[in-house]
Amino acid sequence: MARPRRIDLPGQQTHVVQHGIGDARIFRDDDDMYEFLRLLGVELVRSGWTCLAYCLMSTHYHVVVQQADPSLSAGFQHLNSRYAQGFNKRHGRRGHVFEARFRSRVVDTFEYRCEVMRYVHLNPTRALHIPPEDYPWSDYGSTIGVRPRDPLVDPAIALAPFGRDLAVARRNYRAFVAERDPRIRRGWFQP
Repeated sequence: MARPRRIDLPGQQTHVVQHGIGDARIFRDDDDMYEFLRLLGVELVRSGWTCLAYCLMSTHYHVVVQQADPSLSAGFQHLNSRYAQGFNKRHGRRGHVFEARFRSRVVDTFEYRCEVMRYVHLNPTRALHIPPEDYPWSDYGSTIGVRPRDPLVDPAIALAPFGRDLAVARRNYRAFVAERDPRIRRGWFQP
């Protein structure tokens, strides 16, 4: 049976997740993390994407992108291929680095975008018990203004749902991420 085609439309926002094969570590050290982020920056330009959020964990990564053109599959295939080739060379290994295809889910509502970004940014807290603003391999600290600017994510674009003024948007998003009760988060956007 053929795999279903991905939804890939101009202006679409998508949450992408990619795991290492057999949940193996795809980032063994800081050099791997830096190299992936460098390649992601190149791919953002090449594919015309805007990055809204990202988080790198040792065995997988999350990226939320907005596409200018339908380029999701080609762009992530290029990014993953380039990273895997370098990873294998750096670590003297052969074979696959990533499991089958990357997983993607269209971010089709305003509320879902906010929840997806929250989910991505809370990965280090859930897995490692690290406050999200202290985790160096995510844009969260930069996006909320407690770490230096991250060149991959423009906080004004990423936080647009939380207010036009960047300082207000940062404060609102930080409170949204900290709120554990989904009923309160759902009510966040109602007038």
